[in-house]
Formats: sequence, C-alpha cells, structure tokens
Amino acid sequence: MRFKLRQMEVFRAVMLTGSINAAAKMLYVSQPAVSKLVAHTETTLGLRLFERSKGRLIPTAEAQALFREVEQVYQSALRVDEFARALALGPASLLRVACSPSLGLTILAPAIVELKRGMPKLRIDWHTALMSDMPLEVLSKAIDVAVTSMPIEHEHLEVVPFMRGRMVCALPADHPLAAKQRIALADLSREPMILFRRDIPFGTVIVRACQQADVELTSVVEVTRADQALALVQGGLGLTIVDEFAAGTAGCVVRPLVEDLEMISTFVYSKFSPPPRGAVLLMQAIYRRAEQLGRQVGHLRDIV
Repeated sequence: MRFKLRQMEVFRAVMLTGSINAAAKMLYVSQPAVSKLVAHTETTLGLRLFERSKGRLIPTAEAQALFREVEQVYQSALRVDEFARALALGPASLLRVACSPSLGLTILAPAIVELKRGMPKLRIDWHTALMSDMPLEVLSKAIDVAVTSMPIEHEHLEVVPFMRGRMVCALPADHPLAAKQRIALADLSREPMILFRRDIPFGTVIVRACQQADVELTSVVEVTRADQALALVQGGLGLTIVDEFAAGTAGCVVRPLVEDLEMISTFVYSKFSPPPRGAVLLMQAIYRRAEQLGRQVGHLRDIV
C-alpha cells in the first residue's frame, strides 16, 4: 500500500489548513515531521500535490481530486471509531437509522423523542438518504434499519409496511387553484411545476399517474427531495406534487389530488440478521406515531 493511513491523515490536515505549520499544530506533531511526510508522500505516489508560494501550499488539481477520496476514507474511519466506542459500552448502546427526508420531521423525530425518553443512554445516529442508497447501507451494516416513504424491492431485505399516505399538491396561498378543494392533474397542465426526477420513486409515481390521466406536466426544475420543491414553491417559482407528510411541514397551501397517488411507507432491514432491540423499539414507536395520524397499515404485533 503506497498511500498509508498516516500519510492520508497528514495530507488531509495540510489540505484543510493550507500550511505545514498549521497542519502540525492540528495534529500535535512537529513541523519538520509534517514537511518530511508530505515530501515522502509526493515521492511515493509520483504526484506533485502542492505548489509552494510565499509560505503557503497551493493544492494541485491532483491533490484536489485525491482529497475528495481521502475525505471519504476519513469519514468512514470516524464511523468505525464511533462504532468501536459503542461496542465498548455494550452492543445495544448505538442505533443507526436512515429515513426518507419527507418522513424525518413528522414521523421519525417524534418517535426518536419517545424512544430516548425510555432509553436515555441509547445513542442514535440518524441521517436522511435517498431510497436508492438504502439497500447498500442496510446490507453493509452501516445502518440497522431504514424508514422509507415507499417500498424497496430487494431479495435480501425485509420490507415491512407500516403507514399509508397520499401525494398532494402544494401551491402558493394566492394562486387561483388554492380556491379549489381538490386539484386534478389536468388542472396543473398549464402550470410551471417543480417535479421529482423521473428516475426516483416519487417521480415514477407522478409520471405513471400523468400517463393514466393523459396529462403532460411542464417541469421548470427537477428535484430529489420534497423540501427542495417546497422551498421553490414558497419562492413563487411554481407548484409541486409531494407526499402529504413533507407538505405538512411547509408554509404552503396544500390540496389533495383528485387522482389517488398512494404511497406505502415501510421499515427495511436485513434478512440475514434480526434488527437490534433499539431498532425494534424505534419501529414500534414510529408505528404508534402513524397510528396517531390515522395512517397505520397492519397491526403493531406484525412489526418484527
């Protein structure tokens, strides 16, 4: 291995600080040690990583490209360190969960609050992710459970439905269509729309519904997240179709659609290993939240 972990650490420090001296202070080592290792790294890799100018190190294009890869390794190393510390505290002390962005505020956050009140020592690592990224995260054990807005199909994943929702139209309060109680896709055919990309599940649902209704919508901006679409609606750029859980957190007028664009939210975990106790309790708390909203699917006893 030509590029060792210590070299990556020093290279990263120099990239972040811009000088040998600052990098040495950041790493609590001597300036000559950093300078020597940087020179050795350039020789070993056969790359010119920095140009020297008035005491500063100017990264080359190769250094910029290398830094992006090193940063990914560094962040992975931090996660490993966190995981190791969690193991030292006990196997059930850390819960890692990913969720679809639209479910974060209205569904997952209240469930986490409930769970933490009952298990104050449980550490929770929560992030939002696109559904296309979740299978790998689950199967690589980067997360214990995923909470998705729509089902994921994968032969090695357990997919448990827990909540039913609908797609709705979000629009500015002063828009003429805001006077309608329900909005049809045909009503939107002449409107500037902020729509999900066609290659993600929400986008696919909207495209299919438009095909069935023989309606063509004009997209002025394509997005991957509901909060992006809602922010653009608030800015007056157009109208959007998002799921009702995301729409409930925005300052827009929300109207149901005439067409029934249903979405089923699910829990996703690996078939190869049962979810840890913390994940099971979180799923149960999320189900109770769905029950409060009158959107639950199935029965609580079916949740793992």
